[in-house]
Amino acid sequence: MKHPEVKSLFKYYPIGKNQLNALAQDKLWYSKPASFNDPFDTRFYVDGRVYTYEQELDANKLKEVFGSDMSDAIVTKKISLKSKLEAFKKEIEDLGILSLAANNKNLLMWSHYADEHYGMCLKFVRESGNKLANDIETRPIHYTDNHPTLTPKALLDSDKKMSSKRRILYAKSKHWEYEDEWRHIVEAGNQLYHWPAPLKAVYFGCKVEMQDINLVQKIINNKKVKYYKADLNKSTFGLKFNAI
Repeated sequence: MKHPEVKSLFKYYPIGKNQLNALAQDKLWYSKPASFNDPFDTRFYVDGRVYTYEQELDANKLKEVFGSDMSDAIVTKKISLKSKLEAFKKEIEDLGILSLAANNKNLLMWSHYADEHYGMCLKFVRESGNKLANDIETRPIHYTDNHPTLTPKALLDSDKKMSSKRRILYAKSKHWEYEDEWRHIVEAGNQLYHWPAPLKAVYFGCKVEMQDINLVQKIINNKKVKYYKADLNKSTFGLKFNAI
């Protein structure tokens, strides 16, 4: 397992009807890329001509050009890769992506993804044998200034195609670096999937009321799960969590 120092991953959530329904089923929502708030996410750049050449094997076409004697004829035909490129894009668009964070004390994440501190943050343990420890399915984001580059040849080679997909899916602009994001990816998006790892703790925002905390505890109904409530640090910009 790569990055063994990252022992847990976190999901920031509002406390809403959809999130509570998913919690009741021990599931999380995996989104398709189209629903992301970053229009640049999963975009890529094609470097090179989007066509290739293949040998013409159609006997009738060869006979029209060379007559009956085709013994030494080697004819190539130009093949557009646009359809393969569109299929490649569609495959990416249909994937399901679960975005996770490497820590639970990110003030911007609490504001942006946990309902301005009225939400919660779920802690999943990353240990050998579960999906969050699978280095193919789950990886940290690589933050960069440029779109991932795809060569036309990669569309024709299944191994290179998968490698290109992973580079695209795990790349984002450096502007998002503060999120310290990891992603778990599945084949089909916009649906619920069972937790990719055991839920170990739930952290509630500093503005969450006790009635919402009780509701979440009742829905999860697991004595092994621990609960914490955030409070503001007195002297620094930060959060501390107290056990409930």
